[in-house]
Amino acid sequence: MLDIPKRITVINSLLEQDTEQSLTYAALECRLTLEYLCYERFKLYYSYLSESDLKKWQPRHIIKQISDDIDDNISKEFTISISAEKIDGRLPKTKEDFESVKYTPLGTQSELKINKLHQLWNGVSNVALHIPVPSISSGNLNIYGDKDNIRKKVNDVVSFLSGMKGNLLMGGSFSEEYGFSCFACNTKIKRPVRKLQHETVVSCINPKCQESYIIQKDGNDEFEVTRRVIKFSCAGCNEDLEIPTRIFRELHFDQKININCGKCNTLSEVIMRPMMKSTKIESPHNKALQRTTR
Repeated sequence: MLDIPKRITVINSLLEQDTEQSLTYAALECRLTLEYLCYERFKLYYSYLSESDLKKWQPRHIIKQISDDIDDNISKEFTISISAEKIDGRLPKTKEDFESVKYTPLGTQSELKINKLHQLWNGVSNVALHIPVPSISSGNLNIYGDKDNIRKKVNDVVSFLSGMKGNLLMGGSFSEEYGFSCFACNTKIKRPVRKLQHETVVSCINPKCQESYIIQKDGNDEFEVTRRVIKFSCAGCNEDLEIPTRIFRELHFDQKININCGKCNTLSEVIMRPMMKSTKIESPHNKALQRTTR
């Protein structure tokens, strides 16, 4: 875990210097610390969520997506305890049994107030880490922001960090999981079952793999995995040629992909270009006329 007291000491030492430069560096240290708090929790869940599936890169949005897609315990406060006690020589079985024994706390995970964190993250950036774009009414440009404004925002972050007292981070899912191996690289892909009640698109968590899949339930309420590909026909033998869908997300206009047919060894070329599709739209007048004449 991040050593928060040490980070607070670093930030406070910069505050004590009380120069434009030191306050700006203090703001930077604040932003890096806030980002670290989020990203260290994301790291505990990266085996469930591919970086390619992240909708936004900002720390708050990453934590929110993990909470929605994997487990909402990522930002909650809770304590993990353990007990070796037995009840009449047997292990506890019921809820009442478990509640009746004595426990020894192992540690507590602090609540991560992501909305507050995001507000502070933006706050130190706006007053210290960006130079405003000048306009016709702007005065002289200045490398550094206002000292009083920076100090206030930095102190707000220090206060926020001082309230985080946990000594434990817990990753993974607390519920039943569904998993399968990537068809291409054999990497294990898994998601909590309760998060798969609707059709879900997942990418392989291997950063070197471009495969992605659709997970949905079939008629027997079992999970069905479908590889996401775009199919082309080989010009030599008409064999289906399959390209992972994710490859096309990174292509630019006029960029090419070469596909070699494994059956007839014909080399095909796919070029990324716009395609026009035309649909004739009937006017409301013609539709009304058709209804009248029928």
